[in-house]
Amino acid sequence: MAAGERSVVHERAALRRVRPERRRSSRRTAGMTRTAGSETAYRRLLTASTISALGDGVRFSALPLLAAALLDSPFAVSLVTASSTLPWLLLSLPIGALADRCDRRALMVAADLLRAGALAIAVVLLLNDALHLWSLVAVASVLGIGEVLFDCASFAVLPALVTAERLPSANGRLFTSQTLSRDMVGHVLGGWLFGIGQFVPLLVNTVSFLLSAGFLSALPASRSSRPDTPRKLLQEIAEGIAFVARDRLMRALTLAAGLVNAVYLGQIAIFVLLIRETLHVPASSYGLFVAASALGGVLGGAVADRVTRWLGRARALAAALAVVAACGPVIAATTSPWVVGAANLASGAAIMVWNVVAVSVRQSLVPEQMLGRSIGVYRLFAWGTMPLGAALYGLLADLWGTRAAFLAGSLLAVAALLLVVPALLSEARLARADPAVPAVDQPKS
Repeated sequence: MAAGERSVVHERAALRRVRPERRRSSRRTAGMTRTAGSETAYRRLLTASTISALGDGVRFSALPLLAAALLDSPFAVSLVTASSTLPWLLLSLPIGALADRCDRRALMVAADLLRAGALAIAVVLLLNDALHLWSLVAVASVLGIGEVLFDCASFAVLPALVTAERLPSANGRLFTSQTLSRDMVGHVLGGWLFGIGQFVPLLVNTVSFLLSAGFLSALPASRSSRPDTPRKLLQEIAEGIAFVARDRLMRALTLAAGLVNAVYLGQIAIFVLLIRETLHVPASSYGLFVAASALGGVLGGAVADRVTRWLGRARALAAALAVVAACGPVIAATTSPWVVGAANLASGAAIMVWNVVAVSVRQSLVPEQMLGRSIGVYRLFAWGTMPLGAALYGLLADLWGTRAAFLAGSLLAVAALLLVVPALLSEARLARADPAVPAVDQPKS
């Protein structure tokens, strides 16, 4: 071989060695760009959700006050409240399927604009003395529909913005900011704004939804990968139900969440009776006990990722249920307001840890094209048990007193613990998705 030919061969060989390195360098650069872009998108989602949650907190406290001020009948007031939650029972399944069909980002923006429009109409009607029972029911219903649309879509958007191992941390920050803005700031702000003027909290809520829509519109499109062949909506809903029903872990998490939520709302429903009959403290202190639970939620959201990394996801979920189950007997056995407040704090923290970890598990294990439908099925069962829990606690309190009701409610949490622990500890997929162990085949955003 001539010297010139050998030189060409050596140059080509060198190029072959350099080009893979350039490709690897390009992939690293692209990966860093995607990570930076995903972090920016996540911050926009976090900001939008925090602003929207603040508006929700204002509305949650102001709408019942407005209904009570405008309507004469207690039944009419309760009808307005029920109208805002009924869409979860009636529409969670079809809207979950819709979230798997459409651009989820666009669905969230549409939900915010829908709610902002309904509230703007309510402000106009209120200022013209034309806001009555059925118009209030209609506004509350539209707000509930918007909430279902937003929640089903937002649950499915987050896994596209962060890696699977970052889901507990991302959900913890998201849930903590929502709890702070909605439960600890929004509720207080709503009552204060209502004192300024009946229309003011509605107007503030309108602005919050518009701001949220503005931040969300800057997110990248988030459309699920679906088969090209069009299918009927009922068929897709049935697929979502079947997926949750036949997956042991998803089924256990769904049923356990239903039991935990029944306990939570049942305790809230009769807590004011416990304050009056057992603790013998002023009724005005009710807000302090509720605030203790909300503060526990903030703390739980802040430490959920660390707890998960320390215990692993399976043990973190089991420990959260054990704490919830233990708080009921503590509350039933004491007459000390301080002990009850501490139990509320611990229960609120445990429920938040459960929420963060359970949501992260579902987001990392449920197929992307099934996320919307899975949250629809989950919320149908998880939220559908809440009025049943309130009724059960009320019945038990009537029969045996509030202490017995809190004690009996703990049995529901124990049932959830017994239901979910075998599924958690035997689930190999949790070990593969567990941030407490080296990650294997983690899907990337």
